[in-house]
Amino acid sequence: MPAELDETALAHTQTSAGAPVPIGDELPAGLRLGHFRIERKLGAGGMGEVYLATDLALDRPVALKVLPTHGGSAAARDRLVREARAQARVHHPNVAHIYFIGEDAGRLYFAMEYLAGKTLAERIAGGPMSIDDALAAIRAAVLGLREAQRSGFTHRDVKPSNLMSDEHGIVKVVDFGLVSATASAVGDGPVEQTSLAGTPLYMAPEQARGEPIDLRADIYALGATLFHLICGRPPFHADTVDQLVSLHATAMRPSVPRGGRNRGAVTAIDALIGRMMAPSPADRFASYDELLRAIELASSRHTQPAGFWVRLFATGFDLLIAAAIVALCFLPFGQANSNEFQTALSLALYTIIALGWRGTTIGKAIFELELVSAETGKRASWRAVIVRQATWIVPLLVFGLLKQLQAPAKHSKQPESTVEIVAEIALLAIAVLGLADLAIAAWSRPGKRTLWDRVSHTQLRYRATRSATEPLLL
Repeated sequence: MPAELDETALAHTQTSAGAPVPIGDELPAGLRLGHFRIERKLGAGGMGEVYLATDLALDRPVALKVLPTHGGSAAARDRLVREARAQARVHHPNVAHIYFIGEDAGRLYFAMEYLAGKTLAERIAGGPMSIDDALAAIRAAVLGLREAQRSGFTHRDVKPSNLMSDEHGIVKVVDFGLVSATASAVGDGPVEQTSLAGTPLYMAPEQARGEPIDLRADIYALGATLFHLICGRPPFHADTVDQLVSLHATAMRPSVPRGGRNRGAVTAIDALIGRMMAPSPADRFASYDELLRAIELASSRHTQPAGFWVRLFATGFDLLIAAAIVALCFLPFGQANSNEFQTALSLALYTIIALGWRGTTIGKAIFELELVSAETGKRASWRAVIVRQATWIVPLLVFGLLKQLQAPAKHSKQPESTVEIVAEIALLAIAVLGLADLAIAAWSRPGKRTLWDRVSHTQLRYRATRSATEPLLL
């Protein structure tokens, strides 16, 4: 049932010349609707025609959205008013602003912010975007949609043509024509659907089935849009809408092709899109905040994980510091009877150095690295740091203990025992496996996270220089 329109809220004006507004398919340049003068047509869609116009009151360009027919049906009028009101309630840099809604000689229209840039659909017409540019665009859209959700709205038609960058490169969400109010003011309830609405190329399976939806349907559409931006094509193609809907619900999504890009970056983006486009809403991100964090982890502009060589050099520097400290401690006592104690002290000192300030050691600080929580991006907790260090400190402590137990045999110049040989082999294996895991993480694993990073839910990255709320420009 269309919502009751408050006609008194709409401005009813006449053209300056008193002439009726033409009812043709396209409004001529120079025509006035209210205090707006038509300059040229920008585009058209199912919701109406969009014109570049001049706001004569404030002398600024605006985008004017006008119903394509005289007055339009009640449903069309309701939809246009709902779009304007919904978009006007969302105050955010990543959402196009609404300035005015009115009616002139039977023509319902609203004026909104004019964006001189291109839609993302126009931008990728010449080829796909880079991973970082695509992530920056999607992150901006998420920030805008998060604000819409806080205002109680679900967009329901996220796609490349509804994401537009302005002349400064800031991406904004446009076209709230299919928006629906959620069950509560804060947007935490599902949206009941009365008809199929949206764009099937990017539509979540539950939305295509006409089931109640929430923000996770928009997250699915964002995932399909991200795939399109990076790959240059939507994730699925079909001859009919029914076939397309079936593919989204049941088919395996194609992987993101590497195409000469960094293997780790492609693996990370593919995993991100996989979760965003999970067929079941329960398997997607539960909130925009959670999605934002995942985007930042996958973006080298926001979070640049430490690679193989920088981690190796930072650890080597820490080991040199530990060795120097131990050597200075034993210098006054000589080396005759200090092996057992020296081994234990070396491990203890290195453990202390490795803990550092929540995992940021001297070596890491020199190479501008920091240890953070993989979930929040903030400094890792002491508990996480201790767990991380324990994954490889404990094996080294076991090795040191075994060496100490065999110390008498070594002092008596007896051949090495089986236990000692096994311990030395184990130490070598730990070192080799650790380096291998670091190499695998650096070149193929999402976020470049090693075993000890995954166990402790941490990530070693270059020190962040960008605020988590600072916009990413394209």
